[in-house]
Amino acid sequence: MKKEENYIFNFDDFVKESLTRKKSRDTFLEYGKYYGSLEGTALEDTYFYKEYLSKFDVSGFRVACPQGAARDFDYALLAQLIAASFCSDYELHLDEQWKASPTEMPLVDIRLLVSYDTQDIDVFVHKLSSQQIYTLFDIYLCEYIGNSVIQAQHNGEGREAIELEWQMKLRKYKKHLRALLREAEQWRQEHNNNH
Repeated sequence: MKKEENYIFNFDDFVKESLTRKKSRDTFLEYGKYYGSLEGTALEDTYFYKEYLSKFDVSGFRVACPQGAARDFDYALLAQLIAASFCSDYELHLDEQWKASPTEMPLVDIRLLVSYDTQDIDVFVHKLSSQQIYTLFDIYLCEYIGNSVIQAQHNGEGREAIELEWQMKLRKYKKHLRALLREAEQWRQEHNNNH
């Protein structure tokens, strides 16, 4: 993960802000009882990052992002958050422009699929506004913090259910990633054969 202070979304600021919101405050304080305070903690040092999110390897591709916003967010982290989430689904697609000249690391369009109440959301990450991307970081991190609390509170079924879901999500991601990287290699070979 890149260490950049100039991202619009910053984990430290997110924690401070969440502790002021009634909706998330209790969960964040509860997390602190089991794992230590989130205040002043680097994301990489959190329980959920070390035990779960870090296992979603995103080093083999770049994420297509909104035009002009490449430096605004940590899109590799966003890809991990999306792939690992229980509350949404996704698809990974090679970017069409990358396919035309596949000389660099693969560029991937992430298609986000969410069912919320009676509404279905189907959108590519590169088409989202900065505010929408910021909201995704917020939603996903709150999800992982809440799931960590559930794990700590339940030694039996609740904990096992989350760990089982984590394993299934990770297997699914690895399967998607292998297929994506195979496809990228085919595009590279075809490109090299034609030039």
